[in-house]
Amino acid sequence: MLQDTDGREAEFMSSMTTNPGQAGGVEQDALASSLHALVRFLRTVRLRSGVLLTSILVACILGTLYYVTAPRIYQSNASLYISRLGKGIDDDGGQAAGNLTRDMPTFKKLMSEEEVIHSAIQRLPEQFRTDLVGVPKERWIEAIRKRLSVSSAFNTNVLDLSYRSEDPRTAAAVLHALLAAYGSFINQTHQGSSEDNLETLNAKQAQVADELRQLKEHQAQLRASAPELIDTGKADETLNTVSENIRLLGDEYVKAQQETYNARSMVHSIQYAIHNGEDVLQFALNSVDSIGQGLIEQSVGLGGTDAIEQERLAKDVLRLQGELQDALSKYGENHDIVMRLRAQILINQEHLRTLPERRRQMFQQMSREHLAPRLLQMAIQRLQTAEQAQRDLWQQIASVQERAQQLTGTLGLIKEIDREIERRMLLMDELMMKVFDIDLNKDTAIRTEVSTRPRVSNVAVSPRLVVTAFLSLFLGTLSGVSIIWVLDIMDDRFRTPEELKIQLDTHVLAMVPCLDDLEGEGFDAVLTHARPHSTEAESFRALRTSIEFSSSETGRIVCTSTEPGDGKTTISSNMATAFAQSGKKTLVIDADMRRPGLSTLLGLRDDLGLSQILRGTDDLDEAARANVRSTKVSGLDVISCGPRPVNPAELLASDRFSNLLAWAETRYEQIIVDAPPVLAVSDPLIVGRLVDAVVMVVRPDKDRRRGVIRAAESVRTHGCNLLGIVVNALSHTEADGYGYGYGHGYAYHEATEEDVANGLSMIAAGQTSGAGSIRKAA
Repeated sequence: MLQDTDGREAEFMSSMTTNPGQAGGVEQDALASSLHALVRFLRTVRLRSGVLLTSILVACILGTLYYVTAPRIYQSNASLYISRLGKGIDDDGGQAAGNLTRDMPTFKKLMSEEEVIHSAIQRLPEQFRTDLVGVPKERWIEAIRKRLSVSSAFNTNVLDLSYRSEDPRTAAAVLHALLAAYGSFINQTHQGSSEDNLETLNAKQAQVADELRQLKEHQAQLRASAPELIDTGKADETLNTVSENIRLLGDEYVKAQQETYNARSMVHSIQYAIHNGEDVLQFALNSVDSIGQGLIEQSVGLGGTDAIEQERLAKDVLRLQGELQDALSKYGENHDIVMRLRAQILINQEHLRTLPERRRQMFQQMSREHLAPRLLQMAIQRLQTAEQAQRDLWQQIASVQERAQQLTGTLGLIKEIDREIERRMLLMDELMMKVFDIDLNKDTAIRTEVSTRPRVSNVAVSPRLVVTAFLSLFLGTLSGVSIIWVLDIMDDRFRTPEELKIQLDTHVLAMVPCLDDLEGEGFDAVLTHARPHSTEAESFRALRTSIEFSSSETGRIVCTSTEPGDGKTTISSNMATAFAQSGKKTLVIDADMRRPGLSTLLGLRDDLGLSQILRGTDDLDEAARANVRSTKVSGLDVISCGPRPVNPAELLASDRFSNLLAWAETRYEQIIVDAPPVLAVSDPLIVGRLVDAVVMVVRPDKDRRRGVIRAAESVRTHGCNLLGIVVNALSHTEADGYGYGYGHGYAYHEATEEDVANGLSMIAAGQTSGAGSIRKAA
């Protein structure tokens, strides 16, 4: 059964509490919750299988009626093969329709067009117009179109046609008319297409020829305007002489720049030398080689005039020395002639020795006064000449570059025109080939041929038995499941023990019928004590047996409920009496210190009780003994609630209460705690963690599923052991629906060994309704 919203929230909160901080665990819990809800719903479907079967039966009946009463529809099929013979030409000289398979959607659409269907109706004989009977004439085309189906398999040139009608012969006749009308329409559409294509091609050829002529004329004009462009005869290669001139002028310009730089350096150097009084002979040597060499020779006394003078003086010295030798031999050392000759020789030798230095000093003076200004003037003239040459070259380069740009644009236009001419020539060749192709194929471009002719089929295509049966089962199942789901959402009650067991994932310990109020006070109002042999008392003995046969510890149990008024006090008091009657020393504690139903039932509302024990500080054993009360039931003692405290939850959570339970466990075989409802307060959850198990009382006539599920999940979430549930306050009708087996005809008898064996087997199977018989057999 589907969980309601509150139940799903409780499950989700339970999973978050169990696995805190684990995102993956949350996702797994959510998936597990969804699967759990699905399984519960499937079990609910199984429990309400009657609704599902009824829905399927109704759907099958309706499907049968439809199959029997529906008119039979017959279908006729046909196939049309479409082929292309020519290659129709469009206005641009290209193929008109392209690949035929791409045109199949167009051909398929044409089959359903108004013109084709109208022509088919005109061709259709009167006896085969049964589908048009009662239809206005202006809607005949729409009536045929609704019954017609046209399709085409992928990457094929075949149209598949089908037509449905209540008359099989009419279906075949309509397809015959449609195929004839479609073939006629195609022929009329493409008739004379070859002539139209030829006219188009001729016009296109004339247009292309005129464009070629204009392009060639323009190309000739461009070449005439640019004589510098020389055709080399190679494809896509034209020599531009201006580009070569630019390269040469660039080289000259670099040389002119270098010459200008050198001249400017010379001027600066000469000016610096003049300013600092330095020698300018080196600049003269660099400027004019022959002049500079002569000037240097003169500066060191090695010039041509100086050499002649020196040679003459040397000869005079030699001559005088010869005369001196002759005079010495004739006149002696002290003769005047000898003395005069010697003085003359010394004078000539001194003059010969000082001649270069005198020449050099004279040249330096002349260089400072005349040569330096002349060299500076010559260097300035050289710089001016170099700068002017550089400017002239730059103007020439700029002019040539501008012309080169013009020629580049012209060359680009010429190349573009060459490409256009080439394209036009290719287009002319293509047009000529197409003209030749049209001459060879003068028939229509599109041809249709019926590949599968329409046939009369006497087998109806609608309704189909298999399809009708499948849809009936499917819709019936879907409707049944939907009805069950709606009922499950709207009916928030547990209808069977199986639902309780599945939803709460626990056991049904016992089912208690609706009990009459008994007169009397205390345990005289407790059914199990007042009427121990009544049929209703057997349900509590069955509850006792279920608890005793449980696999877990049940010495300390707490009895609670979902909401107030579920009868948990009645169940706890009768259950305690049943345990005492079985010979177990039993203690029942009224832990409902807010609304103490058990103490009120037994008339024990006074100053003694549980609250007095928990609030006290004296010895626990003495306090417990002082507050435990004996009852009329042998072996059954009671601890009432005591005065109402302001903090009952804190008292139950204290160590003194757990010590009280430990004290009671040493003196009693069975301890039963009557606690408040789970959804009202947290007291039963506190007590549930201190005892062995929790027994929860449910009243199907008033409790809703969401509350019961939330209560059970809350018990488990807080770590309590939910032993099972007790179904309380069943009417006789509800008891029958819940499988309650204690009817008015129940009779006590002495059980045989076979009865005992059967009873044990029933208990092992979880059917506790026979536990009373086992007890009596024992």
